[in-house]
Amino acid sequence: MSDKHKPIIDISGDNDTMVVSANSVANEDNAIDNNVVSLPSGKKADVKPYDLSVKHRFIPERLTALEIINERFARQFRIGLFNLLRRNTDVIASPIETQTFKYFSNISSTYHLNLVHLNPLRGSCLFSFSPELVFIVVDTLFGGDGHTNKVATEGREFTHTEQQIIKRVLELALTIYQSAWADIYSVETEYTRSEIQSKFTNITTSPDDVVLTSKFKIEIGSFKATFYICIPYAMVEPIKELLIKPPIEQQTYQDDNVWMSSLTSGIKQSTVELVANFVRIHTSVSKLLALKTNDILMIDKPNQLDVTVGGVPVLKGYYGKVNKQYAIQVEQVINPVIEQLNEGMQND
Repeated sequence: MSDKHKPIIDISGDNDTMVVSANSVANEDNAIDNNVVSLPSGKKADVKPYDLSVKHRFIPERLTALEIINERFARQFRIGLFNLLRRNTDVIASPIETQTFKYFSNISSTYHLNLVHLNPLRGSCLFSFSPELVFIVVDTLFGGDGHTNKVATEGREFTHTEQQIIKRVLELALTIYQSAWADIYSVETEYTRSEIQSKFTNITTSPDDVVLTSKFKIEIGSFKATFYICIPYAMVEPIKELLIKPPIEQQTYQDDNVWMSSLTSGIKQSTVELVANFVRIHTSVSKLLALKTNDILMIDKPNQLDVTVGGVPVLKGYYGKVNKQYAIQVEQVINPVIEQLNEGMQND
């Protein structure tokens, strides 16, 4: 086969799709650029390199439990920052992003990075504070309004005082984050060390390994900053099923007591009819049909009666008279529900 009739492979596509077509006949003038290929519509798209030797993990599932944890953390962290700074603070959790650690390292190259263990999970995650957040907190704690000068702060290392204040904010974040995990999976946060450069925070075995990035937008007064929690996917993979389908929340003992107290209070207001079964006579249908007016049925006077509510026995007592009225003296409560209601009345 001559060069003119050799098939030419055209590759085109966008970020997620790739189309491969083979043309049996091609002109010698056709050439494929190393960086740009022609699309069917005439548009041009950049070609992204793909290394087949690297294992790219794909996470199709939605980690619902991790989203719940982030929402809980955002609510509690908002309160914690307000108590620390005494200024209006808002913390907004963004959707979880799946990306490579190399990409995250590029976007967080200027951040204050803190390595944290989530025991008993294996590995480390990153709590990353943007420089804006650090300087806003420092300025606010020293009596300022949170204003920062980018010219004076950009590209320099954090001072000892700034690092101590960062540590206070980090301790607050770790305590709240551990609490946010409590109902999903019990973890214990453990601070390891802090780094300025991302190249010293290798939390994955390869720069192309997948990480789960949770971004939090923080507004303190009129100033805005960002805060990241970066967790390697390999770290939470053993509990993946738990994060996809979070467990049903169990009622606590305290909730049961509140529910029982409310139910007891409602039952107290209900009206019921007590029926004392004085006697029962066992007979046959033929004898029942033979009964006539003025017939007398012989019975023995009972000593103890069963008192029922809706046919359910609740009490046992003795038949008699009090103040010239028929009465029943209660001797025994035979229904456990009544006993629980009595306990509820005594507690009230």
